Amino acid sequence: MKRTRVFLSLSFLTVFTSGAFALDLNNPLPNWVDQKREHSDGRPPVLAQTKAAPPTDFHIPAEYEPVGAVVIGWAGYTDMLAGIGRAVTGPGNAQLWGVASPASIQGVPAASYSRVSARIDTVWVRDYGPFGLSAGMNRPGIVDTIYRHYQYRRNDDALPANLGRAKGIDVFGMPLVLDGGNVMVDSKGNLYMTKRTYLWNSGKSVEQVDSILKSYFGVKNIYTFDYSGYPGQPADGTGHIDMFMKLLNDHTVLISVADTEPFKSNSEKAIAFFKGRKAADGEPFKVITVKGWEDSGVWYTYTNSLIVNKVAIIPSYSGRPAEENAARAAYQAGIPGVTVVPVPSDDSIAAGGSIHCVTQTIPVLPGRVLKAAEVFTEKPEFIGLPVDASITPLRGSGNYSAVDQLIKGF
Repeated sequence: MKRTRVFLSLSFLTVFTSGAFALDLNNPLPNWVDQKREHSDGRPPVLAQTKAAPPTDFHIPAEYEPVGAVVIGWAGYTDMLAGIGRAVTGPGNAQLWGVASPASIQGVPAASYSRVSARIDTVWVRDYGPFGLSAGMNRPGIVDTIYRHYQYRRNDDALPANLGRAKGIDVFGMPLVLDGGNVMVDSKGNLYMTKRTYLWNSGKSVEQVDSILKSYFGVKNIYTFDYSGYPGQPADGTGHIDMFMKLLNDHTVLISVADTEPFKSNSEKAIAFFKGRKAADGEPFKVITVKGWEDSGVWYTYTNSLIVNKVAIIPSYSGRPAEENAARAAYQAGIPGVTVVPVPSDDSIAAGGSIHCVTQTIPVLPGRVLKAAEVFTEKPEFIGLPVDASITPLRGSGNYSAVDQLIKGF
């Protein structure tokens, strides 16, 4: 296939709306494209206006470092989102930023809750939402990557730019197709992800992809893993690292293990990677395992969780009390003094994700006291920022690892 180099041109257009969004909360879109309800618009992605990568003192913090706010998108599974919100603003002692969410959420204090009136298409904010950055100069930043479903879910892809404008936070557009569920970092500058990121960006070499990731995220080393089903379509529906692995601290990793293939061998390879290896803090890696299983085509995992200031918000699946108790014990073993809060996730996991997939974290500014009502200040609401760019159209074949599905030549 001939590859043509294209150039990104940014021309911004503000779009105003009444705030009444046509989302079907009772029938939300899955993590993957629903070919019966969604169609490619053939248009280029939405990126934040930026002239350069973030300053060199920026870095993307680990999830177990202090969290100032958690972003959710109110586009389905509202009982689950409300449960997450109560855990985030209660024991988690962080703010909740609700995109397209109601004026209030039962059990969530008004002082800890901020509503952002921006359009979204789906609940999967981890994948299309902002990557929060912190810096020594006491100001946060947001990295805006290209959501892999950008030509199907236009509003989702625009959210990082909209959120940055709403909150007065600098936004840096990153020219890579990258989902947040496939990004896991420690506090020492190491990034872990599956090889699906390279498949999505096959117009670039591995070295080019790694260089962009290091420049924007402030990481030093990148470690890649197979996903279940690699190099074909993922058996878990996403191919993301958060479906089978989670760092609990710089030298402790939680890995989901299963009795059936391809999940079994994929987890075994991940365990073998960490076995006998020293972490960046000099400690040998400690591997903790937790049960996962496949049932009727659905992959159930406890690694798809959220850590907010030593509170682990984990999935809860009906009829699995023994597995849930074991998962609770695994988090307690890996995070001393942790508070574990299970939240029912039966509906969302069948659509390709759980707690981690529907949340995104914004770090606490360095040197600031962690008080949810004070860390961030509400800014005027803002909606819009579509971007025009020359790009190869995305075909609606559903094969998202094919070369002709991916961006060429940024």
